[in-house]
Amino acid sequence: MGLARKQLLTVIVLLAGTLLVVLNATFLSPALPTIMEDFGVSATTVQWLTSGYMLVEAVVIPMNAFFVGRFSTRKLFLGGIAWFALAAGVCAAAPSFPFLLLGRVMQAMATGVVMPMVITIIMLTFPREKRGSAMGVVGLIISFAPAIGPSVSGVIVDSLGWRVLFVVVAALAVVVVLFSAFLLENANRFARVSLDPPSVALLLVGMVSLLLGISRLTSSENVAVEIGLIVAGIGLLGFFAFRQTKLETPLLRVQVLKSRKFRTAVLLIALLQASLVGSELVLPIYVQDVMAQTATVSGLLMLPGAVLGALCGVLSGRLFDRYGVRGVTAFGAVVMSVAALGVTQFNMTMPILLVACVYTVISIGIQFLITPLNTWGVNSLDNSVVQHANALSQSTNQVGASIGTCFISSLIALGPVFAGADADALTVTFTGVHIAFCGMCTILLIVAAGILLFVRTTFAERSQAARRRATEKVAPKGVAGIDRPWTVSDVMNPLPVFVREGATVSEAVDVMRSVETSGVPIVDRDDHVLGFLSDGDVLGYLSRQDTKLSSRVNVFALMDDEDFWGRLGDLPSMDALRLATRKVVSVESEVAAEDAFKILSEKRIKKVPVLQDGKLVGMLSRRNVLNALRDIESMVDTHNAALAAQEQVS
Repeated sequence: MGLARKQLLTVIVLLAGTLLVVLNATFLSPALPTIMEDFGVSATTVQWLTSGYMLVEAVVIPMNAFFVGRFSTRKLFLGGIAWFALAAGVCAAAPSFPFLLLGRVMQAMATGVVMPMVITIIMLTFPREKRGSAMGVVGLIISFAPAIGPSVSGVIVDSLGWRVLFVVVAALAVVVVLFSAFLLENANRFARVSLDPPSVALLLVGMVSLLLGISRLTSSENVAVEIGLIVAGIGLLGFFAFRQTKLETPLLRVQVLKSRKFRTAVLLIALLQASLVGSELVLPIYVQDVMAQTATVSGLLMLPGAVLGALCGVLSGRLFDRYGVRGVTAFGAVVMSVAALGVTQFNMTMPILLVACVYTVISIGIQFLITPLNTWGVNSLDNSVVQHANALSQSTNQVGASIGTCFISSLIALGPVFAGADADALTVTFTGVHIAFCGMCTILLIVAAGILLFVRTTFAERSQAARRRATEKVAPKGVAGIDRPWTVSDVMNPLPVFVREGATVSEAVDVMRSVETSGVPIVDRDDHVLGFLSDGDVLGYLSRQDTKLSSRVNVFALMDDEDFWGRLGDLPSMDALRLATRKVVSVESEVAAEDAFKILSEKRIKKVPVLQDGKLVGMLSRRNVLNALRDIESMVDTHNAALAAQEQVS
């Protein structure tokens, strides 16, 4: 079996597992009214099938670094999908609601392990130059799975019953396990990371207390207990965050929230997730119990919004790259706000097509916001902490979705209070649904106000976007299409990895290990290069040499030096700039590529920082040159055609 075929089969298996676990998170919404009827539970109880799922994911996702350090990626994927199949079987055979909830919790545990695992395996399966395309396919799967989930499940619920949903999922999971056992190869092992059990306990107990208090607040006879649970939950989560700042290896690196942009983006996206997932609870109840439609109709009603929303998420990302965050998010906020006001006008005789249109517009507006906001927030951070930011934002999204589900369900429970004692069951249900829609509208209007007040494109970001648009007009896409002198900017990596001034050697080494590079530049706040730290600089310090170690140095001889362990102990906390090379060899982005190649060859170095106006804008390495030369035949043909055209003109 050739390498290309192996990669293709690996991707198919991984994407099948991804599609399965993502579908599982959304496909249950059309079945919720039927489950309420079968088990005799209220909306505030049945919502735990969704909020509990999100809660467990929020706890498991931050533990991914611990899992991949203790187990191979192959074992984790196989074990996660096998556990997922077992959990689906528990749900299908559940004799009562607690057993169904237990099965959903088990599924969420598997999802929390598998989803980060899929991204990790794909990143390690493909070479760097092909990872973007591979991850793009993953992104499409994650975006479109929620589109088909409710629609398919609605048809199954109406024709075969909700238990068949889990039978189908269990069968598909078994198939994925069998194919994975034969086709999936093991990826590289990661460094072992310790787990802090008190942090896990604080996060879990704090979240359960908070969600339990919110979900029961409007239906409890003694609200003091629920208020106490909410306060206790907030206090435990606050202590969890404080503990993370004191740990050497935290469960979540909450320090990234010091960035105002990232903090704003995380909060706004969490509120959007709360409203979006909350709507997936209230909309089926409205369509099936108030409008007397089937589960199939409620599922199909969500389909246009999910599909168009996914496409708008891709479009908004491209518009963000070209124009910045302000215009894109302002447009999305206005569209979302208009549609949010529309849901407050829903009544018991509303045309079903109009309901579908309003929900679709809301989905478009929300998806027009999530991608630009997330990118804007992450772009405000150093590359060295992006992985920690992604872990925190994913966990926060799950928390927001859990809180949103509990909040919406608690508003639905207010129906009997506001409908009146003489109201019939249909009026009571609609009253609770209407209050929930008003609460959903309030959340979305708060998000829109936050965007208009706090999300802005800075002058530097506008200038950078303008330069990108100008570059697109001047140079055709792809190196092979360039018919002008080749410059460094055509070949370099435009997303250089670096560390900021003040970073420790330990932090710099973490960055070097995460991207598998032998050195990183050190820059100040204005992106001016102050030095370059390489693995040779670190080894030179450990061996008490001012120059790079030769290949003949014996590591065991170093260990015999009585000062070695002292230097080794001081190394992690040492300022990286102290060891770095200060006389950094660099090139300008607009110089001829040939001159830069000469520097790499004559000085026998692997990479050089690329500067523009004295600031770091890229990195040129020998790997970049080799990647560009993949299209050498097309490049030569283009160049010869340009010369021929010039000769004809002359």
